[in-house]
Amino acid sequence: MIRNGFSRVLQSFCMVAVVLFFSGACFAAPKEVKPTMTPDKPSAESRGATKPGASEPRGRVQKEEPVIRVGLSDGQASAVVTADGEYVIRDAATGQGIDKIAAKSITTVSVKNRKLVVNGKAISAQKIRFSIADSRSARYLSVAGSKYRGDIVLVLAEDQTITVVNEVKLDDYIGGVISEEMSPEWPLEALKAQAVAARTFAAYSLGIHDADGYDVCASTHCQVYGGIESESPAGLRAVSATRGEIMAYQGKPIYAAFHSSSGGMTAGSEEAGGNALPYLKPVRDPQDAANTNSHWQVTLSAKELSAKLSAAGFRIGNIKAVELTPLDIGKGASDRYPSGRIKQVRFIGSLQTVNVPGPKLRWVVGLPSTLADVRRGTGKKAAPNTKGKIEFSDPNAEVVFDGYGRGHGIGMSQWGAKALAAKKTYREILNHYYKDVEFSWLF
Repeated sequence: MIRNGFSRVLQSFCMVAVVLFFSGACFAAPKEVKPTMTPDKPSAESRGATKPGASEPRGRVQKEEPVIRVGLSDGQASAVVTADGEYVIRDAATGQGIDKIAAKSITTVSVKNRKLVVNGKAISAQKIRFSIADSRSARYLSVAGSKYRGDIVLVLAEDQTITVVNEVKLDDYIGGVISEEMSPEWPLEALKAQAVAARTFAAYSLGIHDADGYDVCASTHCQVYGGIESESPAGLRAVSATRGEIMAYQGKPIYAAFHSSSGGMTAGSEEAGGNALPYLKPVRDPQDAANTNSHWQVTLSAKELSAKLSAAGFRIGNIKAVELTPLDIGKGASDRYPSGRIKQVRFIGSLQTVNVPGPKLRWVVGLPSTLADVRRGTGKKAAPNTKGKIEFSDPNAEVVFDGYGRGHGIGMSQWGAKALAAKKTYREILNHYYKDVEFSWLF
């Protein structure tokens, strides 16, 4: 999801490569995941928004809080671990003790001759666990200079590098996520909505990185997680107020995608190349439309656009015309999705004519979203797209992509949630963006 929905809204999205343009919870094609975290069956009162002043809904059964494995880094030649209290090192497979280390002492782990080497001594364990000696204390471990709750596990990978994993209680993980995804200065109800969405996304995503030896990663491919240093008082209040709570559909955690700004209307899950999910449908989002950062323009010459298309495999030669149904937010067409986002654009060139899918075009050009139109020229001189076809006779003519919103548009708009929080509860906010969901508890 974006690293910080407030401070990074003007960037072209939380990312590098694919993730660069999918703000919010990274939108890969949704798949069925069988989470090991099974939610409690919701009571009738847990459907929809809670009643004003209502206490904790009936039907909740207290469970032990699950632990999630967060991959902090892969392919490391070495790792440096320390702690503010006494800590122990164990064989993670057998539990056998390897060493006890004094507070603030540094442990360096490297690889030599297909073995882990701890402070210069080769060991037989392929996976080692670092834990605070007194689990009752409010101490923390540090790796690569960053502080984390829970345990740190170092794994000797097949390529003879080290994988660094943080095994942490789920809500401690969410505490290190929420303020990376939404400004802690925003209203508490918006932060609560973000906490539930992030927790749900984590539950849904379990197993996405099984092959790598952990549940989720710490980057925008999953959700940005920064450990203790990413926590904020407001974010932790939101996590505590929604402890263990997730959204479910037919008894399973939903794909709780979220993004920075919808531009006035969210998108269906299929609009970013995924499966059509019944709880991720386009919804009007007028509160987000009032966001002053929603509108944007990307301008480049016809020659530059042709070069970008060619580099992506669409060798059309000089651009002669662009065909795209004029944007009408909330209205679909043969080349637009129901939200109005681009399904495909036809580029007519001197060599050939090609149809470029909207999500692909977003990567190629670097568009903040696909809720966009095409124009020729800039500012007041820009020729609007009134007939669905704009012609270009000059390779230096300016091609303008004029659009709204930032991110894939799926699920909750963070800017929209901020605006809704002035009058609505976090559950009402979530019910606006995710349809027919139930609120359940993992613990």
